[in-house]
Amino acid sequence: VENYIRSLYTRENMSATDCYYALIAMCKKSLIIKSPDHAIADQEDLPAEATIRSYLKRFVRSSLAARASRMRKNDFEAHEQPYITRDVESMHPGEMWIGDHTELDFMVLNEEGKPDRRWITAFIDMRTRLIVGYHLSWQPNSQTVALAFHNGVTGSQIKAFTGSKFERVNVSTLPENIMIDNGKDYRSKYTQRVFGKIDFNDNARMSVQRITTLHYTIAYHGQSKAQMERWFGTIQKMTRHLPGYKGNKYQNKPDSLAQDFKSCALLSVEEFDAAIALAVNSYNNRPHRSLNSQTPLQVYLTNQIRQRSIDMHVLDFLMMKADSRKIRRCQITLLGAEYYSEQLMQYNDKPADVYYDPNDMGLVSIYVDGVFAAVASNKEMFGQSERGWQKILHDRKHNVKELREEIKQMHSGISDREARMMALEGRLLNMEAVPGELLKKNASTITHLTGLEAQSKEIAEELKTEKRNRDAREKRKKAPAIPLSLAAVNDKIK
Repeated sequence: VENYIRSLYTRENMSATDCYYALIAMCKKSLIIKSPDHAIADQEDLPAEATIRSYLKRFVRSSLAARASRMRKNDFEAHEQPYITRDVESMHPGEMWIGDHTELDFMVLNEEGKPDRRWITAFIDMRTRLIVGYHLSWQPNSQTVALAFHNGVTGSQIKAFTGSKFERVNVSTLPENIMIDNGKDYRSKYTQRVFGKIDFNDNARMSVQRITTLHYTIAYHGQSKAQMERWFGTIQKMTRHLPGYKGNKYQNKPDSLAQDFKSCALLSVEEFDAAIALAVNSYNNRPHRSLNSQTPLQVYLTNQIRQRSIDMHVLDFLMMKADSRKIRRCQITLLGAEYYSEQLMQYNDKPADVYYDPNDMGLVSIYVDGVFAAVASNKEMFGQSERGWQKILHDRKHNVKELREEIKQMHSGISDREARMMALEGRLLNMEAVPGELLKKNASTITHLTGLEAQSKEIAEELKTEKRNRDAREKRKKAPAIPLSLAAVNDKIK
């Protein structure tokens, strides 16, 4: 019996109650034998359900294999597998950054005035737990990752609390190592190019080699980025009293959310982003027990050994996206927009590498065979972001599709041919009948003499005679041949 219930309990989704009823079924089939008399067991001889449950609890606590059989792979690795803990205090600021993004538990009014949820992409310094940079968006992608990294390198979002206000701290650090997620947003060529994982041309290979070392976390393994995951929970708790908070799951959904919708109390995107910025600054300037009651910013500034920096022009160039196009008529076409430069005339019909800022599509840099060729422009694209332009293209396509469907509904019931024939018939038959009295009315006639009457009459008679002769000849040609008699033939010969 013990072996049987162990075998059952170590299978997926099997409970102690399932094992108990399985024993009853075995007993009814007379498959359980009592010891030592080897008699067939009755249901009264079986252990109680509570006894089986107690036995299985002790069995699972004492057997690692039993726990492994009842856990998902990720849960087993997180709770049972051995792992190495990092000695964070032996590290220095900027040695390792961890990056990730999450969806915030708030409903916010988007640019169209509709409720939506914001995503935050952030980088945290492992040694100090300082949030070095972040970016808020409606949908995370490789571009939001790059923008958060850019904010971290420039230090534009790190501010110190001076007692009455927040002031910008002059911190600009390039991390030695970066640990990011395994998702497609982080595995994209653009993200790898920003982090120096891949080279974008031969010149860069010689000058910008690996600005930082890139590491990927274990897939579906929260312990690899535990500090980042904990901070996401912290920032949600710090801001949960803001209007529009929906809870991290359905059971935690507050009753006030419905009232926020009804009273139009949801925050605009500008108000919400400002609240998150305040929360990030508050976190960076709040004492932590794990940091010996110091703030992350204090630990960062105190333990900073050196600052690794990069030329901002190089960083801006790394932030550009790259694509390949062919030059035609001194211009290239990118995302449906044409970029022109007279300097491209000598490169017509040649392939080129195009670099552009996804946040401002007005100018693009063009390289031919790895050598700078020209900067091409499109005046209509100045100040337009890549995602904004793609949304415009999507809306245009969607509008055209809707218009076609509406026109199709208008045309239902009659074909194009029928419509054209009806229009033609309407035009050709747009006539008015002549009254009968006008047809019977005879006006006086006056004949004008020109002196050519006799000559024209003579010519007309000649034409009539010639026509009669021609008709007679044609008639004889078409008449069937009549066989001649022998006498008639002799007469013809004579």
